[in-house]
Amino acid sequence: MKSRLAEIQACEWLFLRSLAEPQENELRVVIEEARSGAPVDARAAAVAASLPELESILQGASLISHSEGCRVFEVSWPSYIAYSVRNESYVANDKYEQCEGRLIVKYSKSRFLDYVGLGTFATAEYPGPFTHWGVICGNHIIDVVSTEEPEVRELPNGTSQETHRK
Repeated sequence: MKSRLAEIQACEWLFLRSLAEPQENELRVVIEEARSGAPVDARAAAVAASLPELESILQGASLISHSEGCRVFEVSWPSYIAYSVRNESYVANDKYEQCEGRLIVKYSKSRFLDYVGLGTFATAEYPGPFTHWGVICGNHIIDVVSTEEPEVRELPNGTSQETHRK
């Protein structure tokens, strides 16, 4: 798993492709690598959105997309205590939290761990010691608390047509 996690950490960006429970209380997250690409046509984007101020905001921006040569990964937990998906637009950095990693983050202290501690009867004794994992994607932050480390594998690539802006 360590080498696959390192491969994900080396990606420039990630996007969530799918999130599902293939079996009850099992979590499967499919993420796709994305890279910066062509520059954004700032003027055309501002005109299309009828927002003239958008042109100056998008100056120097580039498209971020999953394209040929980008990989797709499956990150799964055979069991979990809790998980959450947050809209990236509403997530703020919190100095309270302590973590390591960049795109796959392992928390030693977090608000989500506090929430799970208050909202469930899960403890280090039952079901056993647990960890908060974060999957940091453009547009989505996935938080998972589990007694198990995630299983990671690379999937055959299927190019997404969706493009995102940086």
